[in-house]
Amino acid sequence: MLLAYVPFVEANSHEDGEHDHTALEDQMSAMNKAWRSIRRQIKDSSKNESTLALVAKVKKAAQESAKLTPILAGDLSGDEKKKFMEGYQKAMKRTTGLISQLEAALKSGDNAGAEEIVAKINDARKHGHEKYKPEDD
Repeated sequence: MLLAYVPFVEANSHEDGEHDHTALEDQMSAMNKAWRSIRRQIKDSSKNESTLALVAKVKKAAQESAKLTPILAGDLSGDEKKKFMEGYQKAMKRTTGLISQLEAALKSGDNAGAEEIVAKINDARKHGHEKYKPEDD
């Protein structure tokens, strides 16, 4: 059943291999760019000021993303859509909380703790994308 669903999602979100970017995709793209830099420099405490600036960007984009609707929700209606959106917003709230923990760890100079939080965020990101993001072509 999943195999039949995935092409349908792709057809709706990537017609002819192209699609219009949504506000959510723009926010996620902004997060992704900053996130790559955070992961590269998280171990280096001399870069904490720079890392905190990147974390602020990620946090802002995550907060904005929580207000938006994933493209997959467009294929749903009624209770199914409501449940999907509740799950998405819960996942984004958890991610935003983890980002706040990361920010606190960096402010206190706890880069080892920050690395652990980065791993938790990476895991949350992976699971969130599996559930709320259409598969790429």
